[in-house]
Amino acid sequence: MPSRELRLEPAIALKVGKATLTTRQLEVLQAVYEEGSQNRAAARLGIAVPVLNRYLGQIEAKAGTGLLVTTPRGTTLNEEGERIALEYIALSKRVAPAAGTVVGGTVITEEMLLRAMTAADHEGGCDLIISDDQRNLKDFRAGLMDLVVLDDPLYLFDLDGVEWQEVATDRLLHVDRGPRYARWAYGAQRIGFRHLESAGTEHEIVRHFRSPEMMLASGLSFFINESLALRRGLKVRSDTDPAKLTHQINAVYRKETPQVRKLVSALRKVGHRV
Repeated sequence: MPSRELRLEPAIALKVGKATLTTRQLEVLQAVYEEGSQNRAAARLGIAVPVLNRYLGQIEAKAGTGLLVTTPRGTTLNEEGERIALEYIALSKRVAPAAGTVVGGTVITEEMLLRAMTAADHEGGCDLIISDDQRNLKDFRAGLMDLVVLDDPLYLFDLDGVEWQEVATDRLLHVDRGPRYARWAYGAQRIGFRHLESAGTEHEIVRHFRSPEMMLASGLSFFINESLALRRGLKVRSDTDPAKLTHQINAVYRKETPQVRKLVSALRKVGHRV
């Protein structure tokens, strides 16, 4: 008998204090919050009002505090109840399956991704999320992204059960102003700092930056991607030969769908140098 592909869907539970509210309990709070009435919330959920009240009693017992308030219009959620409901609503939107292909990148690969998506996604069915490698990988592992373009190739060693292709190369520029270093939130920073370690160079990371302009003005030593420095018009002279800090940029995905295949092909065409 042929095996069927398992259907995977994310489910949300929320920890409130030391107790955990189930997805169903959170749905009850959402319905009460959005309907503003227990009667309408019960009708929306397809349950009787007494059943809804039992749910609410269980939820309050778990939370260890009252979550309801009585108004002239009826009983609805108080401030704490609304806070829980709003947190659940926000989480639900985040884990809701996207209709199209979700792609992740960083400020380094954003321009390359925009060009590749313009070439490969004529219908506009792809969503692009720009963050950093760590956050993108977290969402990729959670199934919230279909394809992620990684600045740092060292992350490939941490991934199992994925496919990947090199789509570009880049180089780090090294500004040496002494042993006190800034760490930028993007790029293959670990390659830069491993270079210092292998050379036996004393260094200490004293601050993290997201703005390259602020990092440049900080007076600290740092590494930054050559491609981004050129695009931003930053005047950066490298104190280390950038050829020694050349690294791959890779597209990572689990399943080669037709859309993923087109995106990877387009990324390789536009990504000779990011």
